[in-house]
Parts: sequence; C-alpha cells; structure tokens
Amino acid sequence: MTRFSLGGDEDGEGPSSPRHKKRRLVFGTAASIAAIRERRRLELQVVEEEESDEQVETEEEEESEEEEEEEDEEEEEETEGPALNTTFTDRAISITLTDPDVLDCPICCESLTVPVFQCENGHIACSSCSMKIKNKCPSCSWPIGYNRCRAIEKVLESIRMSCQNIKYGCKEWMTCNKKSEHEKACMYTPCSCPHLGCNFVSSTKKLYQHFSSNHVNSATHFAYNCSFSITINFNDKFLVLQEQNDGILFILDNETESVGKMVKVSCIQPRFMGGFFYDLTAKTKGCLLRLQSFTSSTPSHVHSPTSSGCLIIPSDFFGSCGQLKMDICIWRNGQCPPSFRCIDLT
Repeated sequence: MTRFSLGGDEDGEGPSSPRHKKRRLVFGTAASIAAIRERRRLELQVVEEEESDEQVETEEEEESEEEEEEEDEEEEEETEGPALNTTFTDRAISITLTDPDVLDCPICCESLTVPVFQCENGHIACSSCSMKIKNKCPSCSWPIGYNRCRAIEKVLESIRMSCQNIKYGCKEWMTCNKKSEHEKACMYTPCSCPHLGCNFVSSTKKLYQHFSSNHVNSATHFAYNCSFSITINFNDKFLVLQEQNDGILFILDNETESVGKMVKVSCIQPRFMGGFFYDLTAKTKGCLLRLQSFTSSTPSHVHSPTSSGCLIIPSDFFGSCGQLKMDICIWRNGQCPPSFRCIDLT
C-alpha cells in the first residue's frame, strides 16, 4: 500500500489538518484585538486624566481670579469710601475768575458787599453808590436802590477769597465783604527796603531780616528808651536807624526847605500801625531846638510834603563844616515819658 505525504509531514512541521491551523489563526487574531482594545482603553484613560487635570487647573484659575476681583473690589471700596464721604461733606469747588472786576461795583469800582441793589434792567450798584446817585441808575435812569440782587449776594456770601498779600506770607481767606477790611489791617502788607538801589519788597519781618543781613553797616543802631547821638550832613537826604533787638527800621528825613532843613522820623511799617514816640534835639551856639512827636508809618521811603510833626532847623545850625549833631530817643511802641503824658494834645 503506497503512502503519500503532503507539504512537510516528513519535515515534522506538525499536523497538516486544516481545521487545527484555522483555530490557531483565530486565537492569534483575538489576542491582537484584545491588546488593541487594552491600549485604546489606556489611551482613553490618559486623555481623561489630562482633561480632568486641565479642568481642575481651569477651576483653580477661575477661583483665584474671582478672589483677586473680590480683593480689588474691597480695595476700591476702601479707597472710594472716604472720597465719597468727602464729596458729601465738603462741597467746596475751585473757580477761576477770568475777570475779577465782575465782583466790583461798576460805579465806585470797589468790591461789592451785601446788600447789592439792581434796577429793572439788571444794572447793579452797591448800597453807598445807590444813595450817592440818588436812587437813579446811571446806565438807564431807572430807579435803583429798592430791589436787591439776591443772586449776586448769594455768590458774594459763598465766595472765599485769598488776601492780596498771599505771596508775602498771608494765609487768610475771607468773604468778599471782609476782604477790603482785612487788607487795610493785614500784617503782611509789603514794605520796601530803604537802602538806595535795593528793590527788595516783602513783609516787615522779612524786610528787617533782609536789611540786617545785607545792609547792616548802612544804619545807625540804637536801643529803645535810650538817648543816642547822630551826626547828619547838610546834603544828606535821610539816615536809616535800626533798633538793635527787634530790627525795626526808622527813617530820619532831612528835607530842604526855604528856611533851612525839615527833619522828622518815620517808621517803615504798614500805615495802619501805630507810631513810636520820639524826642529829637538839635543844639548849636547856645541855641536848642526840640521836637517831641510820634513817628508816621509808611511802607516805603518816600518824600512826603511838609507836616506838623517835623522840626525846622535853620541852615546856620550846620555851621561851616555842613554838619549837625543831634540827640534822639525813640521809645518802645505804646510808651512815652511821664512828662509827655501830662501834655494835653487836644
């Protein structure tokens, strides 16, 4: 009996049954599919974890942003709180007048004060001018002085103005109707340096300091209530005197008149301030001239016309050398010798 072998029976490659080979193929295919599915599952798991991490990070970022916004809102509330309170409690505003003359009376050109009157056509005038013009408006001839301009009065009452001497140190603010009164008695009224060629202008305190620092050798120094001697030349226009403690400046004028020289003493200070009592004596050849008076107050050294408070000295008192020695005593402000108090000046 003859036997035939097919494809490798002789080589020992295993059974040749086709059925068995098919099973081996099916088993290998199932394993591959399972591996692919497992790999996909792992990939999906990694993707889900990454998405979860991103979501967590996004939520954390959103939460941090919300916290930052809340903190910013709280800070804004804290910073805006006082500002709002200030707005409600302090309603003052700053206004610049391009034409300050609008607050002046158009008739006398002085600052308007309450009451302010107006005519039927709206022209305004202060109360004193209304009486001076006999209640007849100079612009339109309508009656004036009966109807008050309440709008302008409200403006005047609400405005606070700085003193004109603010650049010299005055820090006062006042209503329009008090501005003129304040400036007439302002301690910071500017005064000029009496030294020739010097243009320094400031309040009296700074002026006295300036003179002591820059022109100390240009003045004769003295002490209150003590007599001292000075020598004046015939051609001298004036001499500067300075008190050695408070530095107040005085001017001894030597003005030429037809009969000789007119000598008087003034003080460099605002005009509203009271004068200082002084005693001035001139002697020559057995003759004696004496003046007891009060200094005038002036913010700058100017030659004023002849006044009653001066001493007229004949030219021959100066002698051939053209010099005259005088004794002077300036008393502290508000003081004077007992003998002078007994004199009735009325």
